[in-house]
Amino acid sequence: MSLGRKNESRLELNSSLYLRRTLEQALSSGGRHASAVATEPPPEIPQPSAYPFDWYDDDKELELLYNRAKREHWDPGSIPWESLKPADYDHDQKTAMAYWWAVLANFENNAAASFSKALVYLAENHYPNFTQKMTGTIVMDECRHDECCMRACNRLCPYFLKGWKPETRTDENALNNIKWVYYNGGRYWKAYVSSYSKYRFPLIFTSFMMGEACASKLFHEMKNKTDHPAFKEALSHMTMDESRHLTYTWRVLENAIPSLTEEEKELIPKRLRHGFVYLSMILFEPPQEFWQLPPGFMEIHRELEAKAREAGAGVLSLEEKRQAWRSTIMDVKRKLSKYDLPFPDLPEIDVYGT
Repeated sequence: MSLGRKNESRLELNSSLYLRRTLEQALSSGGRHASAVATEPPPEIPQPSAYPFDWYDDDKELELLYNRAKREHWDPGSIPWESLKPADYDHDQKTAMAYWWAVLANFENNAAASFSKALVYLAENHYPNFTQKMTGTIVMDECRHDECCMRACNRLCPYFLKGWKPETRTDENALNNIKWVYYNGGRYWKAYVSSYSKYRFPLIFTSFMMGEACASKLFHEMKNKTDHPAFKEALSHMTMDESRHLTYTWRVLENAIPSLTEEEKELIPKRLRHGFVYLSMILFEPPQEFWQLPPGFMEIHRELEAKAREAGAGVLSLEEKRQAWRSTIMDVKRKLSKYDLPFPDLPEIDVYGT
C-alpha cells in the first residue's frame, strides 16, 4: 500500500472512531445532550454578510428578465473569427481596428468587475433574489463582451496588448493612447468603489443606465455598417445583451422611486452625467471634466477611428455618434419625466435638462 493510501486509511479510521464515540456519548446521556443541541438557536450572523439568504421574491418582471438572460446566453468562441483575415488589411488598418476593440475593452473588462462588486454588495445587503441573480448574469455577459475584444485584437495583432511589439509610429501612438485610456479607467474604478459608501445601490446603477442605453444603440448601428461577419455577429449578440441590461437598470430605478428622498432625486442628474462623461470615450468623444489626456491624444484617436472605419469595422463618424447618443438620450429623458425626475444638461449632444 502506498504512503498516500495509508494516510487516507488512517484518516478514515480516525473519523469513524470519532463518530462512534460521539454517538456513544449521545446514547449514554439518554439523548438529552443531542436534543438540547438540536433545539438551541444559533447566534445571530454578524453583518454585513451574504448570510442569511432567502429565495422569496415577488418581482415577476425581474424573474422573466432573468429567464430571458438564461435563454440568450451565447459563446464568443463560436463566432467565425477565422473570417477576419489579417492579410486582407494593411498594417495601419489592423492596428486601428485592434485599437478600437482595445478601447472598448476598457469598458467591457471593467464592467465585469463592476457588476461583480455590485453582486457582493447586493448579497451582503440582502437585496431580493432576482435582483442578485440578474446582476450575476450581467457579470457573465460582460465577460463575453471582453472576450470578443480579446479575440478581435489578437486576430489582428497577435499577443495584443502586452506581448505585441509596435513596428511603426502609428503602432506606438495607438499603444500609448490605450495606456492613457486604461489609466483613466483606473481612476474611474477608485471612484466607483468609493461610491458604495456614499450612495444607495439604485443611484449607483443610474449612471450605468446611460451606458447600457447608448451602447445598445451604438452596437446596433455598427452591426448594420460593418462588412465583417465576425464583427457583425459579435455586435449583434452584444446589442441583445445591452438591451436586456437597460431593462434591468430601469427596473432597479423604478423599484426605488417610491423610496427616493428629495436629496437623492437631486443627485440623479449628476449620476446620469457621470455615466455620459465616462462612456463618451467609446460612444462619442471624451469631455475634459473627467478624462485626463495628453496633448495630441484626440488627434491620434480620431485618425485611428477613421482608419478602422475605412477598413469596414463599422465605427461610426462623430456626427453619427452624436445622433445615436441624442436619439437614445431623449428616450431616457422622456421616460424619466414620467416620474418627475430631473435630467442633466448634455450640451455636447444638444440635450438639456429641466
